[in-house]
Amino acid sequence: MQKVDTKNLPLHDQRDLNQLHFLRALLEQASVTRAGEQLGMSQPAASRATARLRSQFDDPLLVRSGRGYLLTPMAIQLLPQLRDILGRTDALFEQVQFNPASARRTFQMATTDYGMSAILLGLIPHLQQQGPQLSLRVDAWGSQTLERMERGELDAALYVGSDLPPDFHRRKLFTDGYALVCAANHPLLQHASLPARALLEQATSYPQFAARYPLRHGYATDDVYTELGLARPFITLEAPYFYVGNFAAEYGNVVAVVPERAARAWQANHAISVISLDIAELAFDYCLIWHESRHRDPAMKWFRELLVSKCQ
Repeated sequence: MQKVDTKNLPLHDQRDLNQLHFLRALLEQASVTRAGEQLGMSQPAASRATARLRSQFDDPLLVRSGRGYLLTPMAIQLLPQLRDILGRTDALFEQVQFNPASARRTFQMATTDYGMSAILLGLIPHLQQQGPQLSLRVDAWGSQTLERMERGELDAALYVGSDLPPDFHRRKLFTDGYALVCAANHPLLQHASLPARALLEQATSYPQFAARYPLRHGYATDDVYTELGLARPFITLEAPYFYVGNFAAEYGNVVAVVPERAARAWQANHAISVISLDIAELAFDYCLIWHESRHRDPAMKWFRELLVSKCQ
């Protein structure tokens, strides 16, 4: 195989640097469309950039296969060199101060509707105040979230738990607990003055909503009753959205036990009652996590501090 001469890689001005970033995305994604989406480019712009690169290297870079596209031998050889070049180039700019007032940046995150309601909706006004060209793009947490962070497709995510792969960082945002949610006229409210555990024992007599939360592979049902050693109530509805518990309580006359910050955020818009459950076993830390590749990014350092300050 002929060795690729890295001296011929385009790196003469900012436009060419952007071209190298696109080339890396193209080879890592093995897709013109996904490379363009990753860098915020339209489909026509991504196609034009791909055509220029193919012409410059006199190589198709991607070839069609039965399941999509494969890298050509030249592309395979180019990719590690690109990563090295761009890694060293990024290091040159690590000390550049991020100015939110003039920067144009879309912060890309993943979370559930709990994180969206408890944190990110309240963050938007502060983001707008700090920089008119700053924006937030949120994807649903899923089984590929951590892998997408490793690939640079996401800047950060909101996370519960301690089992993170190597090269990930975490920062605690707050500790939350659970609350019981029911309709404002639900008969369970006659027991509202009971201690939390006794109240939950009474709640087992009523139909329930339970949230389904995403794991790295699939979903699991949020079952606080079993966690506390209580009888498991009949679950009328399970759904992968915490906020559905408020609708189910209001319109379906079921009981929901959901994270308290989310319940409080939604309470104003529903005819429901929210009762705090002061049970130590149900407390959990909610964290911001990010991959090592974003750890020294000045924009992400600024964004993390903004998010932490608003949570605390």
